[in-house]
Amino acid sequence: MGPDSTAAARAGPARPRSPGQALKSLSPRHRWRGVNGYRHLLALGLPIMASNISVSAMLFTNRLFLSHYSLDAVAASLPAGITYVTVAAFFQGLVSYVSVFTAQYTGAGRPRRAAAALWQGLYLAVFSGLLIGLTYFAAPFMFRMGGHPEPIRELETLYYRILCVPAGLHLVFLALASFLSGLGRTRVVMWVDLAGALINIPLTYFLIFGLRLGDRQVLGEHGAAGAAAANVISWLAVALIFALIVFNRKMEASHGVFQAWKPDLRLIRRLAAYGLPGGLQRFMELAAFTFFAFAVGRLGEIYLAANNIIFSIESLSFFPMLGVGASVSILVGQSIGRDRPDEAAEAMLSGVGVSTFYVSIIAAVFLLLPETLMGLFISDSYTPAEARRILELGVILLRFVVIYTLFDGLYLCAFGALSGAGDVWFPMAAMGLTGLAGLILPIWLLFELNLASINSLWIIFVLYILILNAAGNWRYRQGRWRSKKVIEKT
Repeated sequence: MGPDSTAAARAGPARPRSPGQALKSLSPRHRWRGVNGYRHLLALGLPIMASNISVSAMLFTNRLFLSHYSLDAVAASLPAGITYVTVAAFFQGLVSYVSVFTAQYTGAGRPRRAAAALWQGLYLAVFSGLLIGLTYFAAPFMFRMGGHPEPIRELETLYYRILCVPAGLHLVFLALASFLSGLGRTRVVMWVDLAGALINIPLTYFLIFGLRLGDRQVLGEHGAAGAAAANVISWLAVALIFALIVFNRKMEASHGVFQAWKPDLRLIRRLAAYGLPGGLQRFMELAAFTFFAFAVGRLGEIYLAANNIIFSIESLSFFPMLGVGASVSILVGQSIGRDRPDEAAEAMLSGVGVSTFYVSIIAAVFLLLPETLMGLFISDSYTPAEARRILELGVILLRFVVIYTLFDGLYLCAFGALSGAGDVWFPMAAMGLTGLAGLILPIWLLFELNLASINSLWIIFVLYILILNAAGNWRYRQGRWRSKKVIEKT
């Protein structure tokens, strides 16, 4: 037994819980102070939620600025952006699984193996970025398939191409952030992400609208292309900051981050084997969402613009919930690494409580202030008739958002717990089957039967989220995840 496994040896084998312990875990005091209770989850999760809020703030302001630039720009930005995220989703899921390996190695007391997992993730990130960059040449074909008007297709193609070429930067900083999150250093990730937002938001504004200093035009107007370029510049800045935090003498002393640079084919195969289902899961989830966004676009430009605004507002709920799910995944991974599945179950319970509290507040805001939220996106570039119709549609669609938002956190926590333990194939299969049978086929039939409307499409979307929630929680209650582990035995 090597030095990396000393902490695991001290932890000893998992102990079954007595009925008294089970009852204790339900007490309010234990739920707050206990291992993986609310306090523990919030200490880890609030920085991740703040990081994701900074991401949602960037998306929100991106759409907000573009909505005040032109109707075509805001209509094109979501399909182009979500197409990039969909293409990159598989690779993002693969690279971000570094966090689970890091969490389990940390729980097992093996920090140098965690550093080795980071390096394999970086190698995957660079290779994956090159593959994504090649889709530059397929962009015109991809957006012709969407069936949107020609001016919007041209903007979509331009926006996507600016993002896809430097995609490796995005994946590199994701690998570094995943490593730090797996170590539990989520506050560091939060501050770096906030720094990225502080760079991105004003830069987006100036690259969209231009910048004048007195009589001198320092930056020209670039519209949608400027918004995409601002994202790329912020990726570079964040990647450099993360690299400085990870690669230094202190981290070398504690984790051997410089010594672990050598390719480890066994570890990279293991990372790929577990990360591949997670990557496919993320790809299929976003592919279904992309299909939905393009389907709404077939109803008309006004519907597409209103739908894009709604998802920009909805990101204020969804991205923080991603942070809760990621926190559950990390805590479950660390508990499984310590051979403590009961502690992992406590993390899941805490995640459900926190997510339910948060989304209840957000849902109330969506219900009480729909016109105020939509009004932020209405600009003078719209005709009075366009502005009125977008506002009317937004008020209706936010009610659909409220319904499924109440279930978003539940399925994200369940899938996060399964992923953190290493039960990765079921979430992938559930996401794929639900996306195909519960979203894509019903929407295709609606268009074939000439029954498609904005309300019917959104009813299908809400049912899709409810089915995912039922599937994830059913699998979690089965308990098979308790015997899973992604790291090798020592």
